[in-house]
Amino acid sequence: MPRLSYLLTLTPLETWRLVRRRLPLLRNGPAWTADELLSSGKHGRGIRFAELLLRQEAVVRCHMPWEPLNFEGRRVVEIGCGPLGGFGPLAIFCGAATFQSAEPEWDAELFSSVRVRDTYLRTFHADLTALYGPRMDFDAFVAALAERMAIHRAGFERAAIEGPIDVVLSQSCLEHVFPLEATVDKLKAIQGPATRFLHLVDFGNHYPTGNPFDGLYEQPPEDYIAGRGKAINLLRMPDVAKLFESRGIAARAIASRDAKATYRGAIHPWWRERYDDTGLFTQLALVAGPPS
Repeated sequence: MPRLSYLLTLTPLETWRLVRRRLPLLRNGPAWTADELLSSGKHGRGIRFAELLLRQEAVVRCHMPWEPLNFEGRRVVEIGCGPLGGFGPLAIFCGAATFQSAEPEWDAELFSSVRVRDTYLRTFHADLTALYGPRMDFDAFVAALAERMAIHRAGFERAAIEGPIDVVLSQSCLEHVFPLEATVDKLKAIQGPATRFLHLVDFGNHYPTGNPFDGLYEQPPEDYIAGRGKAINLLRMPDVAKLFESRGIAARAIASRDAKATYRGAIHPWWRERYDDTGLFTQLALVAGPPS
């Protein structure tokens, strides 16, 4: 039922993409098409990355001293930038010296296509100009993306990204990584004395259910993963916080959304033996640091 409910929230093109990725005769096609991306409520709005950044930094400032991330002249990395470059266009517009990411589904030809340029990037540039001022015209923006963005079509732990990096971002990515330890080891390897981290982690089931934890806690995680596949790793906020701490990365986990109130399911002893209510019911957390 959660999967059916999820499909009902998608546009016809998004539903078709999921179907064709599972049909044997079609699954070797492109990961995305321009029509699928530009019709998507999620992927079609580039300015959402600026909205996410402004909101998330406001949350972090409630918990620690935090100056807004400064991209000017910085080397910026995003884990899993998605098919349209994630935070990359924003970082480049705001003066980043370089932007790198690891994205296994990256399609450079799609990103440089006329459809993406004249629809997604042109609108994104107009919105960035309204928000940050006229830093560069559209042609200069497109040229800067080509010159300063490098997307590696690989898992992050294997990507040819070397430090020191100034800013590292991710958006609902760390919960999908198996094993997360290798990715955090890579973060440690590219960390410099002044590296700043900002990661949003979604610990929910990633379905539009009544509660974001519906279906998660009735069984141990290995049974859930065996039945659903490796879509989410089921690490909880304390696990991620300890992993960053164990690698000497000065970033703390900040709970930004609790979803206990509407949870009605059973909780298997495996979960109760390991986590308190904060660990179980924090849906969204920001891993941010160091304080500034």
